Amino acid sequence: MAKKPWGGRFEQPTDKLVEEFTESISFDRRLYRQDIEGSIAHCRVLAKAGIISPEEEGRIIEGLNSILADIENLKVSLERSGAEEGFMTAISPTHPANSIPNEYYRTAEEYQVALADALREEYRAIVDAGLVLQVDDPLIANYYDHAPSATIEECRTYIGSQVEIINYALRGIPQDRVRFHTCYGVNIAPRVHDLELKYFVDLLLKINAGGYSIEAANPRHEHEWQVWQQVKLPEQKVLIPGVVSHCIELVEHPELVAQRIVRFASVLGRERVIASNDCGFGTASSGDQVHEDVAWAKLQSLAEGARLASKQLWGRSD
Repeated sequence: MAKKPWGGRFEQPTDKLVEEFTESISFDRRLYRQDIEGSIAHCRVLAKAGIISPEEEGRIIEGLNSILADIENLKVSLERSGAEEGFMTAISPTHPANSIPNEYYRTAEEYQVALADALREEYRAIVDAGLVLQVDDPLIANYYDHAPSATIEECRTYIGSQVEIINYALRGIPQDRVRFHTCYGVNIAPRVHDLELKYFVDLLLKINAGGYSIEAANPRHEHEWQVWQQVKLPEQKVLIPGVVSHCIELVEHPELVAQRIVRFASVLGRERVIASNDCGFGTASSGDQVHEDVAWAKLQSLAEGARLASKQLWGRSD
């Protein structure tokens, strides 16, 4: 697939002046509020014309206002903390398509495409605000948990179809402003049936993102760092492995965190690894997540371990 809408029509590269003239992301960052307000106005027009119901109008406007509030809250927090950059998460279109019944569209494919079009507005708003977008989709990794009778090939076929929908939703958004997260969607459990990374890593890397966030700290998946000895991470992309786990009560020692970071850096290169947690600490409504005090202690250990790893890899501790 061409990286630009016109990419398949011309053989010669685009002139640099044309690239600069048509580039919009840097300009859009100043207009994200107006973009969302424009979407709200358009929604009201659709309701007035009878295309959508008053109930649908209210829900859409509520969602758009929530996006705006989340963006502005995060931007204020980043400014106060002195952070250079921040990312905001948003769900993949494939996830609600598999959890919320389709009551309107003729086919499952039409339903997914409609969700992708809708979520793309949220994605653009996040990126236009100058934030990095993180798209979350557990079903890339944990489809097997939902369909235990499926073969590996059937799982791969499903995952491949989801990758196409995700890339459709990300069309036109620069890869370096996107990171993608997948996980196994569970917290404290035996997890003996998790699909191994080696069976879907090639499909994961087809997602149009600049970074990939995966579970790599819990006992079921820590060994999978070895996958990257055989799989080449595409140029200009980074891996975001978990080095503290969201599903284990024990708080990782900073030295262990540092060892995990250095291990990935030794395989991929120190510039291509961003240390993270396996998944969010409040991902389940069942109440089985670790206590918030434990979560904060794990994040502190993550920060301390990253400093130790930086000292070892760069000779610095900042």
